[in-house]
Amino acid sequence: MQARSADQYKQMQIKTASPGKLLLMLYQGGLKFMKLAKKNIKAGKIEESHKNIIKAQNIILELQGTLDKKQGGEIAIQLENLYDYIYRELLQANLNKNTKHLDNVIPLVEELFLTYKEIIVNKGSKDTKKVKAEV
Repeated sequence: MQARSADQYKQMQIKTASPGKLLLMLYQGGLKFMKLAKKNIKAGKIEESHKNIIKAQNIILELQGTLDKKQGGEIAIQLENLYDYIYRELLQANLNKNTKHLDNVIPLVEELFLTYKEIIVNKGSKDTKKVKAEV
């Protein structure tokens, strides 16, 4: 019963989240699954590591699919290349069951998360200031 309620709550969070919040949730999920996969590889839990790496790969593909190269220009192209690298490292981690590949990409995803979090927080505070100024 509690698991079902937690799933419903999570689904509601996703449905009502802003695009920026959704982006942060994707990064958080990717990091969670990469770290779990690393832990599973170290523990010899091959099937679990595989499942978590696949989840992380799916998140990276989702992030890559949201890029707008026309509007984003060079930054979108660079992000696409970075996501491609991350995906390939995840693939290698899964094939070789080697945490080295996860160690190569976890810091990159953490940096992307922190960067976007800063952008979204600053944007939110500017929007808040704008609302306060209009009142």
